[in-house]
Amino acid sequence: MGEIEEIFRQFNHGDGEWKQFIKSIKITSIHGWSGQEIRFNFPIVAVVGENGIGKSTFLKAAVCAYKNKNGKNFYPSKMFMSTQWDGNALAGAVIEYVVRLGNTDRNLKWKKTQDWGFTPKKKKPERNLYFLDISRTLPLDATAGYAKIAMTSNAEAGNDQVLNEESINELSYVLGQNYTNARFIKTDVDINREVGLLTKNCGEISQFHQGAGEDSILDLFKLLQDIQSQSLLVIDEIENSLHPQAQRRLVRYLLKLARKKKIQIIL
Repeated sequence: MGEIEEIFRQFNHGDGEWKQFIKSIKITSIHGWSGQEIRFNFPIVAVVGENGIGKSTFLKAAVCAYKNKNGKNFYPSKMFMSTQWDGNALAGAVIEYVVRLGNTDRNLKWKKTQDWGFTPKKKKPERNLYFLDISRTLPLDATAGYAKIAMTSNAEAGNDQVLNEESINELSYVLGQNYTNARFIKTDVDINREVGLLTKNCGEISQFHQGAGEDSILDLFKLLQDIQSQSLLVIDEIENSLHPQAQRRLVRYLLKLARKKKIQIIL
């Protein structure tokens, strides 16, 4: 039985059930949406379409459904800001959800009047959230604050984080390369900024000189190595910088991860 069939079996028959799950999102009066709904009938869903039709709108709405147990919270007021040019475009905006919590379904809603109000007022459901937007594909040498880190006079600082053998093997599979090590280090210039390093037959290469696909996906594998079960993972423009074969292999890996950890993934 393949991964897709096995996930369908588990998802539909309750064996290893996904206890946290967005079942649907309906959006009204945001970026042209007027009551359209997407229903999620499988743990991995790709929203596909041409530029400007509103794919990212649904992805941003998805992470606003929960209180984030993992870090910062996501709010419609941040995701869909009112500006001096298009503030009226959000008048009367509504985001409606149906979410599964254990064995029950709940209806949730964000509504914009003067500000964004959430219903129900209390006990917003909590979940580990991970939202990877297009900024992750920006080359490290073009990212603010990283230019001075690249200087050869800098020294490594703190403990490095190393990807485990399973993650390195999966990374090698996705990118079609033979990597022997992958680690993240900090420098004495800025202890809060990390640099990823990959080792293959030509030696160790930092994210300053890795290929665009390597650079963009290395941080993803660091996240996936320790992602908690029942999490929601949202990735915008997942195909950016990846060869079509690498895209397909990445989706196969995400299928396996979704089955093992019962996570929901929206792409």
